[in-house]
Amino acid sequence: MGTPEVQLRNEAAMQRSRVNETLEAIGDRISPERMVERRKAAVGQKLRGAKDAVMGSPDYVEPVSRRLAGAGQSAVDSAKSVSERVQHAPEMISDQTRGNPLVAGVVAFGIGALVASVMPTSRTEQRLVGEAKPQLQSAAQEIKDAGREVAQEAKDHAQEAAQEVKSSSAEAASSVKDQAQQSAQEVRDRASS
Repeated sequence: MGTPEVQLRNEAAMQRSRVNETLEAIGDRISPERMVERRKAAVGQKLRGAKDAVMGSPDYVEPVSRRLAGAGQSAVDSAKSVSERVQHAPEMISDQTRGNPLVAGVVAFGIGALVASVMPTSRTEQRLVGEAKPQLQSAAQEIKDAGREVAQEAKDHAQEAAQEVKSSSAEAASSVKDQAQQSAQEVRDRASS
């Protein structure tokens, strides 16, 4: 009789232990403090993932096929619907900017410009734009003139380089021709002697 009673007490103790563990797990799961901790951890992980996506992970090596497929992928992405792009924007931004801070900066600038275009302009902004408009127009004209000058200089340099290549190739052709004639004469002289 002693054995079944001991056995039943051991089984009851094990059941109590399992029930206690289950209740603790349930309490842990629904505890507001633990929920906050889990949310913080999830947000932290997403921020680390975003940082790695923008700045690149030190151990990430982008496959060649992915780099080559980038151009084709952008064409396919542009054909997708607007709702899909909005839904998948974080992943697309992460993929396109991985390891390239310059692209990340351009994307951030674009997002900032989009947000700024949605927000109404204030009177102060309108006044500042009105005051800066003449300066911006003169700066744009200066940039345009500088661009023309650079283009003209590049054209001149290209023409000079083409002329140099042309004269160098003519000299080289003449030299090769002279050497060929000398070699032919030497062969004739050897053949006759």
